[in-house]
Amino acid sequence: EEHGDCLVPKRFEMKNGMKLGVWVSTQRIVYSKGTLSEERTQRLEELGFVWDTLTAEWGENVGLLMRYKEEYGDCLVHTKFEMENGMKLGTWVSNQR
Repeated sequence: EEHGDCLVPKRFEMKNGMKLGVWVSTQRIVYSKGTLSEERTQRLEELGFVWDTLTAEWGENVGLLMRYKEEYGDCLVHTKFEMENGMKLGTWVSNQR
């Protein structure tokens, strides 16, 4: 709830010392091997758990590119362009080419 999503960085640690990032990463690995129980899978999915972080990140970045296009009228993003949140959209677009 505090961060609004389940995209926990691997090195993220709770204030109480619990290594949540490692735990989340482990759940993704177990899921990808097909050994995570249906109950646990369902519980995580109800929270909005993201199994494929690369696909999720790509989708978010496309959304940012759409916002850029709405504002500037094209997708010709300069390589050094950054969004207001610090996301380096220009670098990301360049890497997509």
